[in-house]
Amino acid sequence: MSTWRRKGLELFYDIRFSFVGKDDTVYSLIFELRRRVIKSHLNNDNVDLDKIYNFAEWCFYQYRRSNYLNNAICVGFYEHLVDNEITRREIPYRVKPDIFESVKTLFEWMLRKNKGLYEELVEEYNRINNTDFVN
Repeated sequence: MSTWRRKGLELFYDIRFSFVGKDDTVYSLIFELRRRVIKSHLNNDNVDLDKIYNFAEWCFYQYRRSNYLNNAICVGFYEHLVDNEITRREIPYRVKPDIFESVKTLFEWMLRKNKGLYEELVEEYNRINNTDFVN
């Protein structure tokens, strides 16, 4: 069994049937987590949010072992955090600076039709995290 699947089962056993099939990939789990992260933010479920964001970080940091997992979490999860206002507002609090730096071009691309939202996100991120990313 793949490591991502084992980790997913450990953290998200309640949705196991969405990603344990032989044809399921890490994208199957990531798709479920994209929906779940919104619901967890709405419910202020910090335990679940910690699990989701920790799994995302784990995938991101696998780039030395598996570019596949890193790419999957960047394009399947992180870039979609800007799709919803509640997750977009939480980026400065939930996404580490090195990850933000790596995915901010994805945020910019996703918000290309509303450049003001992207600029606002970067400014807020910088203010909260004491960083100096340029928009």
